[in-house]
Parts: sequence; C-alpha cells; structure tokens
Amino acid sequence: MKLARTRLLQGKGLESEYIVRRTGDPGEAEILQSGQLVAHLDRMKNDSLEFLKVEDGSNRVFKLDPRVDGVILPFSSAVYNDDESKPILKIRSGVFSYNGKVYLFKSLPEGKSMKGHLNGEKYITRLDNFPYRDVDEIDRLTRENLTRHRGVEVGKLSGLGRLEHRVILSEELSPVALPLAAVSYLLYSTG
Repeated sequence: MKLARTRLLQGKGLESEYIVRRTGDPGEAEILQSGQLVAHLDRMKNDSLEFLKVEDGSNRVFKLDPRVDGVILPFSSAVYNDDESKPILKIRSGVFSYNGKVYLFKSLPEGKSMKGHLNGEKYITRLDNFPYRDVDEIDRLTRENLTRHRGVEVGKLSGLGRLEHRVILSEELSPVALPLAAVSYLLYSTG
C-alpha cells in the first residue's frame, strides 16, 4: 500500500502532505507533515480570527480571517502574514488565485469520474486557459458557474473537517501549502 501511494504522489507531481488533527473546538488543531508537528491552529477568544503558529523555530504566524474584503461569504477566507495588511491568499466562494493562476476547491479534475468525488474525496484544480488571473477580477456570475468546470488536479482533500483532515498538494502550491491546509480544514469543519 505504501509503495502504491508513493507512485501515485510521484506520478501526479503531488508533494506536500499535511494532516490536520483536531485538538478541541473546530478552530483548534495541530498540523503534521511527514509525521512531524509543523504548526498549531488556535482561535483567539473574543475574536473571529484564527492564528496559525508555525513550529519551525521561525516564530512565523499567519492570520486566518473568515472575512474577505470585509464581508463574510460561504467557503471564503483570507490569509495574512502576521505583520502585513495585504492577504497572501484570498479564497472567495471556493475560488482562489496564486501566482497568476486560478484554482478551485471542490472541482472535479479532468479525466476523473464522479465515483471518487462521491466517496468523500475533494480536489483542488487549476484552471488553465482561464481569462482571469486573480480572484478579484472574476465577476459573481462567472464565479458561481465555475463549479461545472474541470481543471488540472493540484491537490486532494480527504477526512474533510473531521478529526483527521488530510491535504495533499502539488509542488506549485508549496509556498502557501501550510496556510492552505489550515484554511481548507477550517472551511470544511466550520461550514
């Protein structure tokens, strides 16, 4: 089983695997990569923000905000470096952009049947040849119709928001993989 999994990850170019384990309320979790604790997710009392504290000795902290441009929307969140006011990642209604490419949560990848999608696995896909490069450019009507589009698989999610939420991401998302794993857990665990 382990050999087959390694081949699957190598064949797809998927490299980062995170396990988000709930430790209390849905806003409290620990994040592991390759069996090592890499971050803690904590909700601050009397505040709607979650804080992702990285455990690599760098004292890096990310702020995870359910408000996007001041508005709370379903399946939306913004991620900030602790000391910056501009988000490094903005997810609006399951759509986000990174490095000039648009990605979708809950999309079905090209060439995949609905069987895996119905078994509780969800995918993150990249839309190639898409006319928009940033989530802020996409109008509401286009964003609502994006769930019908299939894209290139760049991530897989399982155990959605449960006690052990698994996230596997491709190399192209590695600079934002840790906050993306934490946000995906929060989006699925808190609705």
